[in-house]
Amino acid sequence: MVAADAEKEFAQILQADNIAITQITSWIHNNLERIQENETERDALALRIRDRLSPIRQQYTNFLKRHPNHAQARVAYGSFLTHIDHRQGAIDQWKMALKTDPKNAAALNNLAIHLGTIALQSRQTTGIQEAFRALDKAIQLNPKEPLYRHNYATLLCSFRKPAARHYKIKPQQITQKAIGEYDAAIKLSPKRFEYAADRAEAFLELAPFPHAEAILAWQLALEIAETPDERDWAHLQTAIAHYKGKKWKQVEGSLKLMTGEHHQSLASQLRRATEAKLVVPKP
Repeated sequence: MVAADAEKEFAQILQADNIAITQITSWIHNNLERIQENETERDALALRIRDRLSPIRQQYTNFLKRHPNHAQARVAYGSFLTHIDHRQGAIDQWKMALKTDPKNAAALNNLAIHLGTIALQSRQTTGIQEAFRALDKAIQLNPKEPLYRHNYATLLCSFRKPAARHYKIKPQQITQKAIGEYDAAIKLSPKRFEYAADRAEAFLELAPFPHAEAILAWQLALEIAETPDERDWAHLQTAIAHYKGKKWKQVEGSLKLMTGEHHQSLASQLRRATEAKLVVPKP
């Protein structure tokens, strides 16, 4: 009965956490322009967010004082701490969860992605080997979870040289390994545009550049795109692949298929670069 009560309390905390994060996301979205332009508005919103999350944090800490070995609660609390940018606190929670439950794949995945994010932001790869080991183990524990496969592939692409040193293979082989992991994620979750798009982008790192394979990968991503923004991104990246493959005359055809405004700045830059390539030098 005590265990059942604890699980009920934990479920209530999770619900309160989700409601708070959803509400905060809405606040940010609805006030985006104001907080970007006005420091006072930005500070006010930050204070409002802190006040909104404070009682949720207290619920987690109270629960974990009474149930220190509740691995799922520590995993959830670690994720909560990332929302308030408490990086080390999040890492500590996931590591405590793994002490209680060494086979907790969610904790391993979260730890790896968080270490990768810190490395990207700080431009220091101190924790990357630990991130590779964590995701290796998460995939061993749950090989059919597409998120872990996708996250692993993205980590490999983001840190090709450290990955090459860690696995003792060449950076080119790291990219090929990442594409294989993206393939596994897509097989497990074939309708996720993000997975297909990230796979297609990985081809840009291969040399010589496999133009035909990259174009086919973007065609496959375009087939499952659900929003105008996703379709525009696929068209833009197809144009970039044509440019990378020196197919100058095919670039504009892909850019013309774009309908929205979100990526027009990049499209304009690509147009100018392509036009420069098409200029015939005077004799």
